[in-house]
Amino acid sequence: MAAALAICSCSRTLEPDSLWVGGTGMELNVAGSVIHKYDPLTWQLGYNPSAREFRVFDDSMKNYYIVTCAAIPSSTGQKLEATVTWSSGSSTQSAKGKFEVAKAQGDTYWLWCGDKKNPVGVTVRILK
Repeated sequence: MAAALAICSCSRTLEPDSLWVGGTGMELNVAGSVIHKYDPLTWQLGYNPSAREFRVFDDSMKNYYIVTCAAIPSSTGQKLEATVTWSSGSSTQSAKGKFEVAKAQGDTYWLWCGDKKNPVGVTVRILK
């Protein structure tokens, strides 16, 4: 099984979708489509503070997204470098670049990269 890797350089050019920012769930949204949506009954969360890495994966571990940040998200408006890697079974893709914390609510952060060709919105949670 071959895995495809698509890398985009994110630059803040598009505003985040208001439905995504207004949502309360955790998800990965690429180019306006929900790729993965966290369901606490069938998905798991992982967080490694020393690696600044967030993992969201289903019970089969075939569908996931991993977010690795240069800094731990802390507040709305914060800009940080990040890499988001995701898989939907047989293919793996990635987006890397500058993200902005579009929303912060408790320990949950909505990270946005407004690349014109491939905008990425991803939600992460700091686990304690």
